[in-house]
Amino acid sequence: MHGIPAARTERARRSHVAVFTFPAYAHIAPALPTLTELVRRGHRVTCFVAKRFADEVRAAGAEPVEYASSFPWQDGPPGFGAENLLAFFEEGLAPLPTAVAHLEDDRPDLIAHDLAASESARLLGRNWNVPTVQLCPTFADSPDFSMTDRQAQEATDENPVEPIDPQDPAITAFVARQQRRLAETGLEVLSCHDVPGAEHGDNLVFLPEAFQIASETFDAERCAFVGPCTGPAEDGPGDPDDEPSWTPPGNGREVVLLSLGSSHTPGQTEFLRSCVRELADSPWHLVVTLGHRVAPDELGPQPDHVEIHQWLHYPDVLRHAAAFVTHGGMGSLLTSMAWGVPTVLVPYHWDQRVAARRAAELGLGRALFRESSGPGDLRTAVDEVVGSSRVRAAVTGMRRHIEEAGGAVRGADFLESRLPAADRPAAPAPQPRPDHPQPTEVTQR
Repeated sequence: MHGIPAARTERARRSHVAVFTFPAYAHIAPALPTLTELVRRGHRVTCFVAKRFADEVRAAGAEPVEYASSFPWQDGPPGFGAENLLAFFEEGLAPLPTAVAHLEDDRPDLIAHDLAASESARLLGRNWNVPTVQLCPTFADSPDFSMTDRQAQEATDENPVEPIDPQDPAITAFVARQQRRLAETGLEVLSCHDVPGAEHGDNLVFLPEAFQIASETFDAERCAFVGPCTGPAEDGPGDPDDEPSWTPPGNGREVVLLSLGSSHTPGQTEFLRSCVRELADSPWHLVVTLGHRVAPDELGPQPDHVEIHQWLHYPDVLRHAAAFVTHGGMGSLLTSMAWGVPTVLVPYHWDQRVAARRAAELGLGRALFRESSGPGDLRTAVDEVVGSSRVRAAVTGMRRHIEEAGGAVRGADFLESRLPAADRPAAPAPQPRPDHPQPTEVTQR
């Protein structure tokens, strides 16, 4: 059905897969179930990871190898121009010395890397002649679609795009550091022409194809849209014996979940406060999650039908929710779709705005942009998506696309199909998938 060999667990020998991650939960979490599936099939997975995510990688069954991360994740990268861009390039090269030392005598059979962590991975892949796959937790690029260009269209006065001067001293200093770093590792210095762009290579995308922008422009043999991944089917959406992190209040009110994620956003506390204030004066039972950047006392006292939590397991709430008010992070958005819950999207960052426009275009909810929204708009939008049969039908259709995308099993199939021919497992008869796979499990972090 998907054009990927139905490879399974029997292997002549274990293959070694090296994975390069970007130190943000929204980037790491989508890939972990696929790594777990690879380990279950007998592969060995080495994952280069910032220290604070080592436990999650270890729990997935992979071997975490910590490197010294330099990304300013607490407050976000500085500025909007060269400094911002270089923060990502610096992080992409940060694992390189650790990876060379760790893998020099233990070369991987395959390298997989997050789309924001490509530099070290692609340098090693080209120098060592190892196949490379990009892992995409958001919209992928094709030769005819550029997420970078699409994000640039989302610039606002509050969050502008600044032109980058190639002669900027910061760029010159970065190039010099890069050359020294490569010389120290003994790797060949490559130009951008030596390493084809990821849009021309193999991509494993954690979106359903129906949500990808310009999906018709992608090569089906080189790009697999597997949806937001679950763990092994037996894990389902939570063991019935597990204690849920949240239970409905029994007050007769329909539930609305509100979360603005945990990534850095200027003015996040005040914006969240305004959202809570508007929805508190409504018939909904409002459940709010804050993440690590906002403290409950910053929102002040609330009525009984407003709950404030630092963290919650989203599915425990979404299985009872009528709507989800979200910042438009891809993990939050797709989790809402997987549980059949319409969304109201209140994005800030460029990628969130692109996702919000796509969701609204497909009829999956309403997008409210801060520069054009006013008092009362949020409550009106929640009322609209909850009461709209058209939105419900669109969300039900996207949930079906997610269920049929293949998840972690198909993700592992795709990665196995990219192993060198001698390392690929024999393919037994295909096993039928469950008619109704369980929806995605994502815990807010």
